[in-house]
Amino acid sequence: MDKIGIIGLGNMGEAIVKTLLKSGAKKESILCFEIKPERARFIEDSYKVKITGSVEDLVKKAGYIILSIKPQDSKKLLKSIAPLIDDKKILISIMAGITLSNILSATGKPLKAIRVMPNICVKVGEGAIGIAPGPDIKKEEMEAVKNIFLPMGKTIEVGEELMDAITALGGSGPAFFLLFLEAMIDAGVKMGIARDKSKIICTQVVKGTLMMLEEEGIHPTLMKEMITSPAGTTISGLAILEESAFKGNIIKAVEKATNRAKELSL
Repeated sequence: MDKIGIIGLGNMGEAIVKTLLKSGAKKESILCFEIKPERARFIEDSYKVKITGSVEDLVKKAGYIILSIKPQDSKKLLKSIAPLIDDKKILISIMAGITLSNILSATGKPLKAIRVMPNICVKVGEGAIGIAPGPDIKKEEMEAVKNIFLPMGKTIEVGEELMDAITALGGSGPAFFLLFLEAMIDAGVKMGIARDKSKIICTQVVKGTLMMLEEEGIHPTLMKEMITSPAGTTISGLAILEESAFKGNIIKAVEKATNRAKELSL
């Protein structure tokens, strides 16, 4: 396989490096570039991967180039590396809101590009990863990119028009869920359970629920009905959540995050 170049070593860039190495990728097959010297040294010391002296050096040597930078920094970067990209290289953008059209416009030339939207859970190999190929991507090239991200979680191929929704649902989703989990732990504390014990109970509730959904192949609604007995404790709590439009607010949060992803376009 061609070398994989990762430009930008923030949380997501580091997560990709970590999972690639954990899945058996050789250190020599991974090239990295990070503009902040302290961060670059940290990644180099922690994972023993090659940090290139310049972004141009990385692009020259890598066959797959993963852009893990802030969307607002993309136009300048794309212009600088455009002359070095040929039809043998594949640009993989994990930037929120930056469309394939934006990329082509910034580079000013036709090139092979794929949008990928992973979430932070790729760090433990359980990411939710949306993939949208550009029009010039061949089937075997798409499969090669999927194989890069395969150890990081589950990949879902979608049309590019859905990538903003994938960004909101998969990318922002963990934060929405963690806010709920935090509230559950606090609720246990309010009821008199020690915080460490409340955390164990709440995280185990999540683990067990997800495992049961996967292993038994049941729909969340059906499992909820299994737990909710007439005039019982569960329906009493659910009624309170619905008084505050719990589901409606979750939907609104995902919709708001989707719209924000659209606003990030160049």
